[in-house]
Amino acid sequence: MANEELKPDALRYLDADQVQHPSGTLEGVTVWGATDEKLGAISGVLVEPASRRVRYFVVKRGAALLPRRYVLAADTPAVLEAGDQKLRILLDIDRLERFDARQVERFSEEDAITAMFAHPAA
Repeated sequence: MANEELKPDALRYLDADQVQHPSGTLEGVTVWGATDEKLGAISGVLVEPASRRVRYFVVKRGAALLPRRYVLAADTPAVLEAGDQKLRILLDIDRLERFDARQVERFSEEDAITAMFAHPAA
């Protein structure tokens, strides 16, 4: 992972259609790079249940048979164009780190309980 202080075992994967933002969910939101190139679509997020924070967006790129996934740090400067469902960032695909879904467990009921009863998010 790009941020060495967070261990993959502290993160959980949550599908984009389960993540709400003011204009709906993240399902269908595409990511566009610095050169106005489509980098892919948000397929999910990596959350840290104890802090209730999204740490990374998971960007899916490529064909249906050979999709590749990348992580984009949630604190990366970006602009969400809600009407067009586009997230614009100032990076290109070669600056993103590959993501291996086998490293991170899916968000579970136990994670939801952890999020509900953990200390308030700062």
